[in-house]
Amino acid sequence: MHQSQLVLLFISESLHLKLRPSEGCTIGTVITNELVERDVQNISANFAVFVNRVVIMELVYSVCTRRSTTPKDWIYEEKSCLSLSCKNVLAFSQPTNDENSDEKFNIQYEVAVLDLDRPWEPYQVTVTTKTVVQIEWDHTGTKLLVVDSEGLCQVWQMQDFLLNIWTLLGQCLVFGEEVLAACWFHNGIQVLFDPDKRDNILYTDKFTKNSRLHPSLVQFGSSHLDGWLVITATGLVSIGVITNDGEIVTATQCLAPGHLRLCHADIAHTGSGEILVATSDGLLTSAIQCYLVSLKLQQKSVIISCKVSASLYLKTQMEYGNNDCQNMKVTSVSFLNNDCSDLLLICCGNSRFSNLEVWHLLEQMMPLHKIFAMNTVQDTMNKTPKWMHKATLPHSSPLVSKAGPKLPMSRNLGETTSFIPYFAIAYKDGTVQLIHRYTFQVISTSNMDTVCQTVGTNKGSGDKKMQLSHMTSLIQTGSGCGIVSIDNGYLNVFRTYSSSRDSAMHLPSSSIVLLLEYTMITGRDFWDVLLAVRQGMIMSVSQSLTDNFQKQTHNIQEYIFMRLLSLKVALFGSYSAGVQKAGDCHARLVLHAISTAVKGVLRPKAAAAQDKSPAERVSVLCNKHIDGDLNNIVNSLDIDEFHVDPKTKDKSSTTSEGSLLSMQPLTQWVADFSLQLLSSVRLYQSYSSFAGSSLLSDHTVLGLLRELIIIIRIWGIISPACIPVFTTTSYVDQLDCLSQLYKLLTRAWALCKEGRGLEYDDTLFDECCVLPSKVLIPSLNQSFCMDRNGFSMFTQQFPLSFTFGEEPDYLYQGRQSVYRYIPESPLDRSQQHDIVRQIHLGVKPSETTRQCSRCGCQSLLRNIAKSDTMKAWEQRWAKHCLCGGHWRQSK
Repeated sequence: MHQSQLVLLFISESLHLKLRPSEGCTIGTVITNELVERDVQNISANFAVFVNRVVIMELVYSVCTRRSTTPKDWIYEEKSCLSLSCKNVLAFSQPTNDENSDEKFNIQYEVAVLDLDRPWEPYQVTVTTKTVVQIEWDHTGTKLLVVDSEGLCQVWQMQDFLLNIWTLLGQCLVFGEEVLAACWFHNGIQVLFDPDKRDNILYTDKFTKNSRLHPSLVQFGSSHLDGWLVITATGLVSIGVITNDGEIVTATQCLAPGHLRLCHADIAHTGSGEILVATSDGLLTSAIQCYLVSLKLQQKSVIISCKVSASLYLKTQMEYGNNDCQNMKVTSVSFLNNDCSDLLLICCGNSRFSNLEVWHLLEQMMPLHKIFAMNTVQDTMNKTPKWMHKATLPHSSPLVSKAGPKLPMSRNLGETTSFIPYFAIAYKDGTVQLIHRYTFQVISTSNMDTVCQTVGTNKGSGDKKMQLSHMTSLIQTGSGCGIVSIDNGYLNVFRTYSSSRDSAMHLPSSSIVLLLEYTMITGRDFWDVLLAVRQGMIMSVSQSLTDNFQKQTHNIQEYIFMRLLSLKVALFGSYSAGVQKAGDCHARLVLHAISTAVKGVLRPKAAAAQDKSPAERVSVLCNKHIDGDLNNIVNSLDIDEFHVDPKTKDKSSTTSEGSLLSMQPLTQWVADFSLQLLSSVRLYQSYSSFAGSSLLSDHTVLGLLRELIIIIRIWGIISPACIPVFTTTSYVDQLDCLSQLYKLLTRAWALCKEGRGLEYDDTLFDECCVLPSKVLIPSLNQSFCMDRNGFSMFTQQFPLSFTFGEEPDYLYQGRQSVYRYIPESPLDRSQQHDIVRQIHLGVKPSETTRQCSRCGCQSLLRNIAKSDTMKAWEQRWAKHCLCGGHWRQSK
């Protein structure tokens, strides 16, 4: 849209003028007739602010989704569906041509998923010959509902939580019906995001649970049941319920007593657990009819109840004449999002014009007439739901797509907050508007031809990228920091919030910290929040997260510490100068996970004992004894308290020894990591920052290593097979490596407690320098994850251009700086290491492995644990990697 058009549109909206293109009058004509002198000054002042708000969304990257570059001599309609999970995994559908088929016009429809951090790696879910009309993720991000044009509803589930392996969980067919809307049942859990509470100290005060929200379908014990609901063009309600046994229970019911003829429908969940359905037959003169659907479980069947709710007539229908109404129709009916049943967006128009009306559902008090009124309390007045018109947004082009916000927020949002919630609207002329979620004013306007003109040629095809005429599908990310669209065979990701104070969508660092803390509490993926983080903000955001974390209670800290470390790995991984810090955070994350597992298997002798646990006793002794003598501390502890199985204290029993033997790889990692840290002290002479430099100055990490070495020494007395193995030189065969490590760690810990640098202690520095000549130092890659390339996209200059199946070059650029001071052989780099079990897999693993999509770490797909302790450890990381990334089966 040109600036002159924006000026006229703003002036017309400021005067609340309703323009009718059919009357043949122009905007300038209406303004001349209606404009008065006293309004000119007000409009000019407001327009000065408005011009500053005409900003352009920033394109982050564009992906060519075409599988084949062979030119076609025909065209077909490319209608795609999008759905983004809470783990930032995008599911999309697109038409493809079967290259192996002899038929020239054999069109298939593919459903695929991809991680937004690695958009060049799509994974196929299913292929169908029918058009895909609906795609919906469930609340866990592991199940995908796919609905085609013939009414077939399929539920696909990740097999073993692998992103690239999918299995069909169940399906049901609504024969002969056209599905207009689909959604999953609500589980009744929702954590509200309130920017006004960002100054609160405790997370429990910042983020509160919505207690008024109930599940859509409950079973015995008031626990929710998973399932889905679809609305068809004849007004049929069809549901599928996934029982605890994995079976699919189906049921159908009509919205009205008779069949309907609908063109548009949408679904939203209410706080009472009912489902609100808004429908339209496409005629501007007809009412927008709403229905309330409630579900009830009765033995092994589900009862569906439908009743009429409040309806409305469009304001456009009342303002235009009958001739105009015949040329216009309702083009879409949608709620703001599936959790917001009180806000309805209705679009009507024709091929040259569109009106978007915003309606709000309120409860109106209906007092009784004095004839029927009795001596009753005023609170017993009848409440009736009623739709109230809030705003009308006109535009000179048809509306093609909308993207509502996914972040659950309270409606009592203060106007002083710096966080601006919005919903996006895309028009056919390429214009994209961001509308305020509560005031319904236009925040910014962008044109896709201008945004995407910086994208050049794609390496795979060699053809210049086609300019985007309009977006056929549009969706917001979970935090609203990004927008994902697809059109013309290209998948695009945009950044909406800006760090510039002059921008209309300015997002300060305090709001970014609040969003990141919200993802830690709710367990959502934080990749999309990083879209709003600029390079100069990363260190301050990381420090604010650490400061706020230190103010929380001990229970909350234990609950989210792993998520905080994962978040820091992502923050430093997206920082151009944070490669070393990201590796240190990854090593600390693994250390904390192993420490939690080791200390968690230690139980007190009596279940009702009020004294400290064995792990707490070790921590107290480490703080008291600073002489560095490992044997003295071990002798002062009761060895019987450190049996893994508290029921088997008899040394003749092999149960405890078998559990300890299975944990030997974890204890081996602790010893190897201690060796790597201490041997890297010598690098202080040449480098200010290296792998482990920040950990050597952290007394918490050094103290944790001391405690683990004490526990390992005691376990070695119980079961010598669990002692870590060291490779020493010939002239130091009698070296007690654990005692030496404990001695050096104690000295380093004492220096850090005093605030002194390790490089200034000559005795410690000399002993650490000669350590590699006594003991073989393992490869740093198994601890610091040197080959990690997750989130490195944010270190590049935007916009980026990708093609399916082609890895970008920047993935390998960061590794050169990582290995610049590590004299390792090529064999060490090619060795595969299991990040979960901490075992070596060799150069070419003999079994099937899985790989993390973020950090790139490998792990065996098959469970090999035999003891209960290691089975619980493997089960803990079955859904995701230690860093929180998604598993995918390796090739």
